[in-house]
Amino acid sequence: MRWVAIFEDREDGAGIRAVHTEAHQVFLRAHKGKIRLAGAMRVAPGAAPQGGLWVFDAESREEVEAIVARDPFFVHGLRASCRIMAWGTAPSFEDVIP
Repeated sequence: MRWVAIFEDREDGAGIRAVHTEAHQVFLRAHKGKIRLAGAMRVAPGAAPQGGLWVFDAESREEVEAIVARDPFFVHGLRASCRIMAWGTAPSFEDVIP
């Protein structure tokens, strides 16, 4: 089952991001089998990150929640919110994330 996690960061979170970016990236690489696509979201190219989007292959919402809860950005309070939703691909886009 595919899931997405959509994160919004705290407005005052730049310092948290700076301190924990390396640990966050290590975490993402360690979960690459479940997190199929991940990246920061910005209002414009080159702007400061204001959140993130992850696409998961996971059996359940609970599995996604457990992974999200261990992310250093989440643990250290960068994330103001996290929305988890089931996600399906549109016809003809099934091969985008194999």
